[in-house]
Amino acid sequence: MKGLGKPSDTGRTGGNRSIYDPDELIQEFKTYTPLEKAALEYGETDSSLIAEQLGIIDYQLDQSMRKTLSKEYYFPTGNGITYSKHPRFVYCPVHRHDFFELTYVWQGNVRQTVNNSTIDIGEGSLLLLDTNVRHSLERVDENTFAVNIMMTKEYFHETLMKQFSCSNRITEFIFSALYRHSLSGNYLYFPLENDPEVRHCITAVLLELKHGEPGSGEIINSFMTILFSLLAREGNCQDAGPSGSGTAPASVVSILDYINRNYMDLTLEKAAEAFHFSPNYLSRLLKKYTGKTFISIILELKLEHSAMLLKNTSIPITKAAASSGFQNMNYFYKLFKEKYGCTPKQFRINT
Repeated sequence: MKGLGKPSDTGRTGGNRSIYDPDELIQEFKTYTPLEKAALEYGETDSSLIAEQLGIIDYQLDQSMRKTLSKEYYFPTGNGITYSKHPRFVYCPVHRHDFFELTYVWQGNVRQTVNNSTIDIGEGSLLLLDTNVRHSLERVDENTFAVNIMMTKEYFHETLMKQFSCSNRITEFIFSALYRHSLSGNYLYFPLENDPEVRHCITAVLLELKHGEPGSGEIINSFMTILFSLLAREGNCQDAGPSGSGTAPASVVSILDYINRNYMDLTLEKAAEAFHFSPNYLSRLLKKYTGKTFISIILELKLEHSAMLLKNTSIPITKAAASSGFQNMNYFYKLFKEKYGCTPKQFRINT
């Protein structure tokens, strides 16, 4: 589900106007989706029932019988970011998903219940949800336009985490989401009242996702980085997480940033020296706040680097492995398949 409709040429304009024209998005927001048409035709207001009847989505039930939306449906091509319009005329019952969701209200008001707390998302405001957050949304009318930007955990880690070098609300949120798996359930709510810079970033991301022109990936990543940087500055924010979750110490966020930037030839001793810690203390600190060892974090980053080379270059697999710090090919193949569920060759073919 990439975008809200077929590409057109109206999203980009010349002269002194912005190349991202929101009028194209507004027209699409007004257009009825199949789910909205079915809701009006049959008078059904439960979005999950309509979606199942239309074959739009197959809900999977976990042991707690709460509906789980899987990233395999929303990201079938492997892209880490996509979007969809929030359906009108229906309510969305309690569900959760294994990807991140940023809800932006373009016009009107959306009432959402998150972890038993009710939030009225006003016009121009946005809500950022971690994975596995139980939430539901009330029915909205024809004149309410909201959009969901969805991002995989891999996108957060490989694209966003590496862009931030200081500790702030956003880096702490990303840190918690990526490393403290048992504490999933955080959210950040920003009542922004139509901040023009935020709206411009949202508009640019949506239109780039929709049109998919050459270079769109890099432009989208740049605007997402700007968007989250703007949110990091924003003082008007409400956040919440599971009881007792706490936040990561600024030192841990800095250590992870340092590892992200130097992992190719980094040892535990070098990292400890950089922060004036003993190797044992640094190792315990990482294990406590990430649940991972120093070595496992390094290997994960090297595997991500190899996946990037396989996806974006035509160099031989052996060279991609060596360039990512793997000399033992059997070991590389074993780790790669454990992480990505396929061989490097299959990964290259499928991406």
